[in-house]
Amino acid sequence: MFLAVSAVHKGSSHWERAALIALPVYWIALFIATHYPRVAIPGEIPHSDKLIHFSAFGLLAFLFWRFEQARRAIGSRFVWAGGLALIAYAALDEYLQQFVGRFTDLNDFIANAAGIVVVLTILELIRRRRSR
Repeated sequence: MFLAVSAVHKGSSHWERAALIALPVYWIALFIATHYPRVAIPGEIPHSDKLIHFSAFGLLAFLFWRFEQARRAIGSRFVWAGGLALIAYAALDEYLQQFVGRFTDLNDFIANAAGIVVVLTILELIRRRRSR
C-alpha cells in the first residue's frame, strides 16, 4: 500500500494523490482509536455506538475503493476481494480489542461489516451504471 503512494505518476490529479495518502493515514488512525484502552468519561451518555462503527468502517471501505481506483481500473472482482479483506480486518480488529481493556462485541463487528458492505455495494452500483 505504501509503495503505491510513491508510485503515483506526475500527471495524476491532486484527488488521486490524496486518495493514496488518505487510506493509510485513516487506517492507522482507526486502528489506534479502536485499540486505545477505554477511558471512562464522566457524564457519558449511554447509547449505542453502532452508527459510529458503521460509519467508521464505511469510510474505510470508501477510502479503500478510492485508493484502488487511483491505482488501477476497478472491476467487480475487486468488490468481492476487497470486501472480504475489509470484513476480515473488521473481525480481527474487533477480536484484538479484548487485549487492551475493551470488549469484543459481535454486534460491533456486524455494524462494521454492514458499513463495508453498504458502501462497497453503492460504489459498485455507481461504477456499473457509469460503465454502461
